[in-house]
Amino acid sequence: MTIDSESNDSFQGSGDEPIFYRYIPSAEERGRILIAHGLGEHSGRYSHVMEKLLDTGLSVWALDHRGHGQSGGKRGHVNAFDQYIEDLHQMIKIVRQGMAENTKFFLLGHSMGGLIVLNYAENHPRMIDGLIASSPGLAPADGIPRIKGAIGRLMSKIWPGLALNNALDSGFLSHDSAVVTDYDNDPLVHPWVTARWFTEYLDAMADTIRSASSIQMPILMQAAGDDHLVDAEASRKFFDSLTLTDKTFYFYDHLYHEIYNELGEKREQVLGDLTGWLDDHI
Repeated sequence: MTIDSESNDSFQGSGDEPIFYRYIPSAEERGRILIAHGLGEHSGRYSHVMEKLLDTGLSVWALDHRGHGQSGGKRGHVNAFDQYIEDLHQMIKIVRQGMAENTKFFLLGHSMGGLIVLNYAENHPRMIDGLIASSPGLAPADGIPRIKGAIGRLMSKIWPGLALNNALDSGFLSHDSAVVTDYDNDPLVHPWVTARWFTEYLDAMADTIRSASSIQMPILMQAAGDDHLVDAEASRKFFDSLTLTDKTFYFYDHLYHEIYNELGEKREQVLGDLTGWLDDHI
């Protein structure tokens, strides 16, 4: 089975917003996995990850979050972070349809998607057999100045849809210049967040960190050692606070934020750690 067999579909998410997703079924299915992408991007940037996962015998799904990619909604906006969770819950129900009794389901999230899947796992533990968080957005790399936080909360109340540039420096996504160029020229990538998104994301980070002990399924966390977008040490602290025994943490020195998109051997190492963990848990 190759990436050429990819199919697309959509469903009505929270508030009847259309949510786009892509999927590739495995001819000899050993398990199923769903990918949740990061802020401002879309599922199409994970085709190489999907193909790698397919090689392990997993059927693979990936959705575009509301306000992203080919899904509906104002770019970079949610009225409540729970809308991401509700959309993901509906997507997982679709993924799990027709699963054989002993087939395992895994959930993988990168960056903002990492925060979403961690939060989801805390609230819907019975839906997941294994969890992967790549460079999860548990805290911004440079913190949030108090005045910026105060202004953001004020604007979230009086002008929630106010669009702001997310100030993401694409040069720190990957050491691979081709990845950065493709990102900058991708028409489905956008640089926007809204005032309401900002405050909902802040609250979701705090809630997810506070509820870490609720995660009881096997978990893999992968963090970039030179991450300029999210705080890698926040991932380490979160991992240390987990109370379960089946937990694995990889910290990749010198890698930038998009560890699945790094150069050559480094990329293969990270993807190999991912597929190796999955092989051990299928």
